[in-house]
Amino acid sequence: MEKAYQKCKGKGLEILAVSVDAGPKSAVKNFMDELGLTFPALLDPEMKVLQLYRLFAVPASFLLDKQGVIRFKELGYRDWTDPESTKLLQQVLR
Repeated sequence: MEKAYQKCKGKGLEILAVSVDAGPKSAVKNFMDELGLTFPALLDPEMKVLQLYRLFAVPASFLLDKQGVIRFKELGYRDWTDPESTKLLQQVLR
């Protein structure tokens, strides 16, 4: 995700990570720092986001267009730098 973010953030891509970990904030910060992730992360230990989007699996990714409409949902891991994902990102960023 970080590679896709660095490649497309100038084109309007925003990534917001949501952690459902119940541990201290420092654990999430340390995780983000260790992986060199530069996009923001929110904490949701009460799992309200999971409930709101009716998720049963993590990780999950949503692509929203500029109007905030969900255009794509991915449950589980995805390589956001492969050709298919790059094309999908470009379509949503139009």
